[in-house]
Amino acid sequence: MTFRKADWIFAGAALMVIIGVAMLPSPRDRNPIIPTDPEHQAVTVEKTCLNCHAPMERRPLPDRHPTRQDCFRCHARSGG
Repeated sequence: MTFRKADWIFAGAALMVIIGVAMLPSPRDRNPIIPTDPEHQAVTVEKTCLNCHAPMERRPLPDRHPTRQDCFRCHARSGG
């Protein structure tokens, strides 16, 4: 099987798309990190976040925030 010029162009374009998608920032890169104060660093279970960030608590989440409860998936700790 021999490759024609069109095959090489298609393969190159596909490779460029794959590289471009891989370089896109992840949602985790755009979201704020978990604060470094002792109260936040003590949190090990996402359900604990809702003690302060539920709708009628001290610091409720904004209306446009997703209703997900897997906080650590998007919000990283400051250490990485």
